[in-house]
Amino acid sequence: MTQQRTHLYLDGQNFLRRIAEVIRRRGVSDYDVTKVDFWGLLNHVFKDRQVDLASIYVARVRPYEDTKEKSEELMVREAALKELLERQGFRYVTGGTVRARARAGEVTFEEKGVDVTIAVEMTRDMLEGKVSTVILGSSDSDLQPVVKLAKEKGVKLIYLASRARYNRGLVATADETIFMEADDIARFYPDTKPTEPEQPARTSRRRRRRMNRG
Repeated sequence: MTQQRTHLYLDGQNFLRRIAEVIRRRGVSDYDVTKVDFWGLLNHVFKDRQVDLASIYVARVRPYEDTKEKSEELMVREAALKELLERQGFRYVTGGTVRARARAGEVTFEEKGVDVTIAVEMTRDMLEGKVSTVILGSSDSDLQPVVKLAKEKGVKLIYLASRARYNRGLVATADETIFMEADDIARFYPDTKPTEPEQPARTSRRRRRRMNRG
């Protein structure tokens, strides 16, 4: 019989963006992602909850001739981030791509397809009986069908959300919601300053346990 475990499925772009927002709001002008203790942060958030595997999903950066310099910069950053996260204990998964978009004369880069990769892996793990509990670290409404499947399969689904920005539909349908507070984030980056508390939000009961590295 396959051992059932607790897996975390984390949307990398939204997770990393939220951390950067919090740190910059606390007076850090030269934010450096390599200084974040990601593993310490999630261990703190989950407290004594055991998480057997933590997967973070990030879109692959591809070179674009029209924005070659910026593309290469993003690719170097992606490689450094992958090394950092794997060193801290995460399973780093590339899914989807980062695409260049030209709007009003400016070129921006957007992630596409990460939610699909999360949905595919969560579905596979549930159908193969590999998980008894899943922690969804994404606020994408497109993942609601996977939440429904979890209920059908008797898999407990926990929604990991930012206090400042979360999906009310997922809060309503998940078995449990854990909110990651701004203070949680700030304590795992050096030399951050206090700021105004964020607006509280309603949540279901919050049980927090500890993550394992393997």
